[in-house]
Amino acid sequence: MDQHLKSLDELIDDLGGSNAGERSMGALGLLSEHLQAARRNLLGAMPGEYRLSLREAKDSLSCIPKGDARSIVRNSLQSLLDSSMNIAGNSSL
Repeated sequence: MDQHLKSLDELIDDLGGSNAGERSMGALGLLSEHLQAARRNLLGAMPGEYRLSLREAKDSLSCIPKGDARSIVRNSLQSLLDSSMNIAGNSSL
């Protein structure tokens, strides 16, 4: 779980920090809100909601221009999704 938190925190910071969703109502703000929700769900031991938030974040990637940045974020989210099955308490997944 610690690695998931670290990865989420890095993604949130790269998008402008924890207040990015409050500052921007655009697509980038939506992506940030999904990442923050994933973080809250991970900390709240809600694995189903965590995976849903990650999928919603992945679906919101169109706000990042095509290129390396989008690929990096997509790969990070996919890695989190793939490894989320290993998080304790995932029986509802």
